[in-house]
Amino acid sequence: MKSFFNQKVVIITGSSMGIGKSLAMLLGKQGSHVVLNARNEDKLLATETELKNAGCNVISYAGDMSKEEDCNGLIAKTIEHYGKIDILINNAGVSMRGMMEQLSPNLVSTIFNTNTIAPIILSQKAIPYIKQTKGSILFISSLAAMRGLPLISIYCASKMALTAVSESMRIETKPDGIHIGIVYIGFTKAEDDKTVLNTEGIPILLGERNGAFNLTTNKVAKKISQNIELRKNKTVIGISGNLYYFLSKFFPRLLELIITRSQKQVKQLSK
Repeated sequence: MKSFFNQKVVIITGSSMGIGKSLAMLLGKQGSHVVLNARNEDKLLATETELKNAGCNVISYAGDMSKEEDCNGLIAKTIEHYGKIDILINNAGVSMRGMMEQLSPNLVSTIFNTNTIAPIILSQKAIPYIKQTKGSILFISSLAAMRGLPLISIYCASKMALTAVSESMRIETKPDGIHIGIVYIGFTKAEDDKTVLNTEGIPILLGERNGAFNLTTNKVAKKISQNIELRKNKTVIGISGNLYYFLSKFFPRLLELIITRSQKQVKQLSK
């Protein structure tokens, strides 16, 4: 039996590494025509070669989706090469670390441009084509979108905004048969060279993520694909993710107490 994704044209932003790369490989092996995107052209081309060697039908476009001209370029290349768009996955994102009082305006702008403005612009450009295929637009968000957290305040805000965007778009595009989904992801194992931005907006290494509840990028990719195939409005991934969602919704004061105590412990250990 053919996969749901067979012959589907799928654009995945932020797909040179991590979740985006795993998702591209998963869908490519199921017969999708995958369009990769990232800002780092060298990494992007290396990923494109890796997917082609695995038998995937794939092209790539290097560009910054917070720039309208790059959004236009990505859409144009996709249509020129494949003639349609079935699925857009807004996956590209960047996180940060720092106390609110120390954050530079440059950092704030960079986070919102990448995490919020970029997926909005690209989705606007893609809607006319996805109307034709009655396809999907997906936003990759985070558990951090469910409530504000210390040291990643602007990241939380930028991801919270995607919830409002997805909810508004879902109602607007319902008559057109478009699926609008959002996926909330928790801690995921990352590559050794994964970076976040410091208070000045300068990339620093994220460091190793340990813990029994850390998700693999392959598991996350599978859950994302299920959201699209089942045309779900919202997906929260993982046991810890669903517990966090439950506490956030029904016991917000308890969750805030837990987070506050955790922050105090971190500060004491760092002295």
